[in-house]
Amino acid sequence: MTDSVLGNTYDLPSSAFDAFAQPDAQQILPHQANSSVNPTDRFPDAHLLDVEGQHPPTAYDYGSARLARKQFWAALEDLSMYSLRIKENGMRDAHWHPVTAEMGYVAQGRAVFVPRAYPHHIEVLGDEAFHFLIFFDQPTPGDIGYRTTATAFSREVLASTLGVDEREVPDFPFTTTDPLIVGRKNPTPVPKAA
Repeated sequence: MTDSVLGNTYDLPSSAFDAFAQPDAQQILPHQANSSVNPTDRFPDAHLLDVEGQHPPTAYDYGSARLARKQFWAALEDLSMYSLRIKENGMRDAHWHPVTAEMGYVAQGRAVFVPRAYPHHIEVLGDEAFHFLIFFDQPTPGDIGYRTTATAFSREVLASTLGVDEREVPDFPFTTTDPLIVGRKNPTPVPKAA
């Protein structure tokens, strides 16, 4: 994760992570082609779920997430889904899924997505919000957020794990519930030219 992403995850300036050694990583680039579904391709069906008509259980000024589970949509046997909308001032916080495969579809805008089993985040690239549909191969996705993980460990353990002096560990916010979406106070870094 970049210092910017880590800063946004913990509501800290990106400079709080300057002491952490980070090797240069190959950037994952967004798919550039636009896609759309013709409205005439949509037919009424009693088995359809209006996920967009739901009240989002997770909603902030910078984004929202609506959920679909089997109890609301019978077609989702052993599956689940999020309809994620994030504005330019937000991002899906840094997290990973230890046992859940994830497939994403960008319905509007441009975004970055990293393959399953990798720590990842999702953020806007550009000036417009995005709408991202995420499907999981579990009824409830196993999701481990960076923000709540830092709360579970002492500064001594974090310093030892990260290979830095304890004084260089940022003051992570105490977080008991994973926020799913966080505000973006640090700009997206521009990738270095090869």
